[in-house]
Amino acid sequence: MRSVLLVAIWLFVITHLDTLAVLTAFCADDAYRLREILLGHAVGFTLGLVGAVFFTFLAEAFLYEWTFLLGLVPLGIGVWGLFRRRSESTPRIDGHSTSLGRIGVVVGVGIGLSGENIAIFVPFFISLTSLELAVVIAVYFIGAALVFLAAFVFALWAVDFDAPTWLDQLLVPTILIVVGMYVLTTGWFAL
Repeated sequence: MRSVLLVAIWLFVITHLDTLAVLTAFCADDAYRLREILLGHAVGFTLGLVGAVFFTFLAEAFLYEWTFLLGLVPLGIGVWGLFRRRSESTPRIDGHSTSLGRIGVVVGVGIGLSGENIAIFVPFFISLTSLELAVVIAVYFIGAALVFLAAFVFALWAVDFDAPTWLDQLLVPTILIVVGMYVLTTGWFAL
């Protein structure tokens, strides 16, 4: 069990560095409330993990080969974010003026970031017993909470340094585009 947990933690860390960066950007964005980010992250992470477990059961079918297409989600959101970005002289008009809309954005980003996770977790999950899988899932939920906490702390640090407004407008979309391209590229070459 110890080796399974070490591999599980290692896989979690390497697959959630992008999540940490994106959550940090959300936490630094004044348009999002902390509870909206937390709820969106929890729902997006849970749906992504459920997707990984679901695809584990379908791994021998042809669907597994196409999970890399989930990279289109963060890519699309990132391109849309860059397209609608505003200059410093333009007043900020948030397209998601409701709390539910902002939560939906965080959920969508979380699901989009899960594409690479599914592609990495499925082969690992297949090798686990039911008990090991349950323990790994529990550890991953703890890890998701720690990622959120780290993002919040990093955002506080970033706010103390008064990040320029262009960073807020470019960081999340750019990271999402890079993540989407990475998921699509690695999945395409794995075919």
